[in-house]
Parts: sequence; structure tokens; C-alpha cells
Amino acid sequence: MITPDQIIRSDRKTLSVTVDCFGNVTVRAPKKCDEGRIFAFLKDKEAWILHHKTKAEKTDLELPQEDLNGYSFLLLGEKCTITLTQEKFVQFEPQTHRIFLPEKNAKQRLVKWLKENALRIFTVATEKRAREMGTSFVSVRVSSARGRWGSCTHDNRIRYTFRLIYAPKEVIDYVVVHELAHTKYKNHSQAFWREVERYLPDYKVKRKWLKERSILTRIF
Repeated sequence: MITPDQIIRSDRKTLSVTVDCFGNVTVRAPKKCDEGRIFAFLKDKEAWILHHKTKAEKTDLELPQEDLNGYSFLLLGEKCTITLTQEKFVQFEPQTHRIFLPEKNAKQRLVKWLKENALRIFTVATEKRAREMGTSFVSVRVSSARGRWGSCTHDNRIRYTFRLIYAPKEVIDYVVVHELAHTKYKNHSQAFWREVERYLPDYKVKRKWLKERSILTRIF
């Protein structure tokens, strides 16, 4: 039997259930809805709920705590572990996938380091793909946006959230192609998606990877 982690009652007339990126089950129900009806509803949705809980467990990611020593997160798709040090600068050891992070102002230093590397990586990737796609852009910037992985303005200024650096390079490439396609099509029309597919026939696989790991937008 599915037991919800939270039941939220309101003036709504129908029942709904959601499973977040941690596998927590939340039921939204009418104020006077009895528990018998709620659990019958959950039983009916059991297969769907278990499917999404399993997907959440596969991500194997957690939000950082106050003490970052020993915390692991993804960097370019590879799990990296933080070791706090007395050094003055952030150092990355690719052989062991360890980040040596100064313990003073640790989070701020790490975010600055991530943004600097994200800008470098995203700029190179965008320039390369722009040449292949026969298009151009005004600039590349990184932001701290949580609601979207990337954006392209009407005058072709491209921005990526620095958190995209957590994704594998091939997934980053999808977001790059997506935003560059917007330099040609300022919408999500069929022509836009044909442009994306022209350069990334398997773009739906990359898109799915991002959707299943929405927790990444909440890390740092």
C-alpha cells in the first residue's frame, strides 16, 4: 500500500498525486475528502507512483548540507566528491574526481569556480555548434537560473544556468543546439524541432535525462 508523505487539503474538487525528485509522494485533496477515498485513489495510481519513485531513486543525488566535506555531486556527468582544505584556491583532481575546496566561504568559492568553468565550457561548445549550424549569436553568459537550462533573447544573446555543468557533455550539447536553434526560430514550432533533430537525432534522450534530474537545479 502506498502511504503519502504529505496530504494537502484545499477547496479543490478533485484528487491529484505528485512524486518529486526525491521520491516523496504528495496528495492534494478536497477539504472534506475522507482517507478511504484517498487510499483508494492511491491504489489506483500505484503503478504510476512506483514507477516515478524508482526513477527518483536511480538519480542517487542529494541536496548539500551545511558541511560540504564529503558531499558528492555531478560534474560533467561524473560524480565528484568535495574535500575541504586549508588551501587558498579550489583544485580539481580529474583522476580521482575530487574537488579540494577551501573551507572558508566554501559554498561561495565553489559556485564562483563552477560559474567560471561553466562559462568557458559553454562558450567553446556554443561557438563550435554555431559554426556547424551556420548561425551566430551575440554573447554567451551564465546565470543562476533554476527554472530553465538555457535561454536565447530576441537579439540572440544566449544564457545558460551554471548548473548545466552538472550534466554530461552530450546533454550540454543538446541545450547548446536547442538555444542556437532559437537564433533561427523564436518558438518551439515543428520547424524549430526539425532544426534540433537535424543536428541531434537523439535529442529526446538528452531532454529526458534533464527532465528526470530536475534535482540538479536545486544544487548550490
